[in-house]
Amino acid sequence: MPTAIPFADLKARDLEECVYWLFDALGAKDLEWRTGGSGGGAADGGRDLEATFFVPAPDGEMEAERWWIECKGRRDTLEAEAVKNAVVNAAPAGLASLVIVTNTTFTNPTRDWVKSWQAVNPRPRIKLWDKDVLERQLSRHPSVVLRLFAEALSTAGQLEALRERFWNRLEYTTPKTLQNIWTNKASLAIGPLERMALIINEFGHGSINARPWAGAAQPEEILDTMQIGLLNLPYLFLRATRAGVDSSAIICAFSHLLLATLQYARADAIADHVLTLVRDASGKAVPDHVVETLLMPILDRLGGEMQDLCSSDCHRFFSEPRTLVRDGDPLENYWRRLEQDGLPVDDQPTHYARLECTTTPCKVGFSLSGERTCPLYQVEPALDNVAEFLAIIERVSEFRLAQARTKRAAKPVG
Repeated sequence: MPTAIPFADLKARDLEECVYWLFDALGAKDLEWRTGGSGGGAADGGRDLEATFFVPAPDGEMEAERWWIECKGRRDTLEAEAVKNAVVNAAPAGLASLVIVTNTTFTNPTRDWVKSWQAVNPRPRIKLWDKDVLERQLSRHPSVVLRLFAEALSTAGQLEALRERFWNRLEYTTPKTLQNIWTNKASLAIGPLERMALIINEFGHGSINARPWAGAAQPEEILDTMQIGLLNLPYLFLRATRAGVDSSAIICAFSHLLLATLQYARADAIADHVLTLVRDASGKAVPDHVVETLLMPILDRLGGEMQDLCSSDCHRFFSEPRTLVRDGDPLENYWRRLEQDGLPVDDQPTHYARLECTTTPCKVGFSLSGERTCPLYQVEPALDNVAEFLAIIERVSEFRLAQARTKRAAKPVG
């Protein structure tokens, strides 16, 4: 996948940074960048990076292996003397492996010398990574390429890197990468893991409206994405907590997917499916208080959005003028997130107060009275009423989405 990495320019600190993130992706622990090593010059034994790998021992225990990594950026073939010095410096350090990385090549005499030395000195293992090996390793870890050389990846590579980076590290990609994947989505194999990552990435950057991934997907693809997401919901919240990442993008994404699935399946079926998946994570029963902790923020978010949207032009409600739903999206553009095409939006702040007139009929068609107020405000989501709550959301979204499409179709073109 890396098609345009500037290997000729990959020297000194740039090469060290590339190798640092590559070893991080390989699973190195206690990875230390020896600031001022050969790329910056310090008397530290010669290595630029130091890492620990844990490998299984014959008795089943995990043993720590120390690795040194030395980076040698050159314009031409790496000189033999640089390799010999690195090996001699590392020999007395009690290492498992020494990796010598270059952006060019090693001469055959250099490789022959390493083989001869290794035959007499089994430790440390000497690994010579030339440009070809480095490129091959980067191909296996596109998230590293995306981090450092985004333009060097094909669009398919960018999608794979986005998925790997999100699910393994809970990191977001750039809006430019998201736009590139969106532009080429018809030619890409976007599965549920990729689509879940894409949707959360969009909310991580503020809004889903510019690139409505669920709106552009088929019904079965949306349902598959929701299922994969729910199965991984505890994992996502746990990773966010441990990484100190704001979980609001995760909450927004699941709220959005629930709304999208309600366009194609009945509320009671969705409610049953959601509760089953969350209550039986990885085949283990999940206590109700944990299920509530996971689901309620999502349902509260969805209910809040529908309150904002449905009351914005309802004659039962009186409020301060506002143009935004609570996630910062213009009200008139909200339903574009369930369409085929996206629409760029600008964020603006919003504050409002609400008064309800109980004698005015409901636009959506709910049977209301002086005692029975708007169900969006009356029914608070809870574990014992998820189906009832989603049925309300389903009815509101069907009416308001159809209304938004009618208004848009009636607007003059040009």
